[in-house]
Amino acid sequence: MKLNLVDKVVVITGGTVGIGRACADAFLAEGCKVAVCARNEDKLADFRNSYAGKPVLALRADTSEQADMHNLAQEASAKFGSIDVWVNNAGIYPKGNLEDMPLELWHQAFKVNVDGVLYGARAAIPFMRKQGKGVIINAASFATYMPTAGRGAYGVTKAAVHHMTKVLGAELAPDNIRVVSYMPGFVSTDLTLPVMGEYEVNRIQMQSAQNRYGEATEVASVVVFLASDAASFITGSGIEVSGGKYCVQNPYMPWGL
Repeated sequence: MKLNLVDKVVVITGGTVGIGRACADAFLAEGCKVAVCARNEDKLADFRNSYAGKPVLALRADTSEQADMHNLAQEASAKFGSIDVWVNNAGIYPKGNLEDMPLELWHQAFKVNVDGVLYGARAAIPFMRKQGKGVIINAASFATYMPTAGRGAYGVTKAAVHHMTKVLGAELAPDNIRVVSYMPGFVSTDLTLPVMGEYEVNRIQMQSAQNRYGEATEVASVVVFLASDAASFITGSGIEVSGGKYCVQNPYMPWGL
C-alpha cells in the first residue's frame, strides 16, 4: 500500500513519550519531517539527543495555551515549509470521583484534553487551508464509548473530542481538510503504567478479546494510516484500537478464564 507521506510535515503534541513518540518514529520511517512539543524540558532534551541528525523539531509548548499552539505551528512551518498533518495527541488522565474531585483538576482536564485539541486544530487550519489540504488527527479513547468510574473526567473530555472531530470534519470538508480520531483501549505507556496497579492481576487484559495490553507502536500504525491518502474517504469519525475491548460482554470466555 502506497501511503505517499514522503516529505510530509507532521506536528505531534505530546510527542516525546508514549504514543506520541511512537507516532514520531512511525512518521519518520515514512520519510516525513516531524515537529513535536512537550512541557517537560528534560523529555525534550532526551528527544533532541535521540533524534539528532533527523528532520525533527522539538519545542516546549503547553497545549492548554492557545498562544503556544500558534507558536508551534509558526515554528514548524518556518522550519519545514508547511504543515500537512497535525496530531493532537497530548492528554492527561486525572483520577477522582465526579462528586468530589478537586474542581481545579476537572478544569485542567478540559484545558488539556479538550481546549488543547481545539487550539491545535485552530493553529493548523490556516496553513492547511492555504495549501488546499491537510489532516487533523485527534486522540480520543475507548472511554469515548465507555467511561471509567473514578476517572470520569477523562471519559467526559474524550467524548467531547469525539464530537469535536465530527463537527470539524464537516466544517472543514470544503477546504479538503480531513479530521479524524483514534480511540485506543488500554495501551502500555508512561501515562497508564501507574494505573495498572489499581486493578487485580489480568483484570484489564480480560476486558479485551486479544487478552493483552496494546502497544504504542500499534496505535501509531493506525495514526499513520489515517494521515495517508489510503484514508482519503475517512473524515468526521474515529477508529477504535482496543484489541476488541468489550466487543462482547465476556471477551475472556474463549480464553477459558
